[in-house]
Amino acid sequence: MSNIIRFPRRPKLQQPEPPETSPPRPAPPVPPQRAQAAKPGVIGWVVRVVWVLTAMVWPILKWIVSIEVFFKFVRMLWHWNTPGEHAGWTFLLHFAVLTALTWFVGVYKPKGI
Repeated sequence: MSNIIRFPRRPKLQQPEPPETSPPRPAPPVPPQRAQAAKPGVIGWVVRVVWVLTAMVWPILKWIVSIEVFFKFVRMLWHWNTPGEHAGWTFLLHFAVLTALTWFVGVYKPKGI
């Protein structure tokens, strides 16, 4: 077996007793409120439909949009110093759409689904 060493206890200090106070009054009762079911509006219904359709085609859509963003990236590198070309902004816009779609399908989940 092991050798257990017990440490000595500190003597308890005497605490001054707190002054007597009146007991706290209970709060007045709050009437219970009914939980109302959230009725989704037209916008909520549209978001749910779009989310379901996007989630259903996401495996294919992810590849298509990713390849398109890659081509925009290559185009941005090719037209880097060409005046009048806005290839960098176009790439950023397409990359932002890919990022938003990835978040929309992967993280966001509409209520009621």
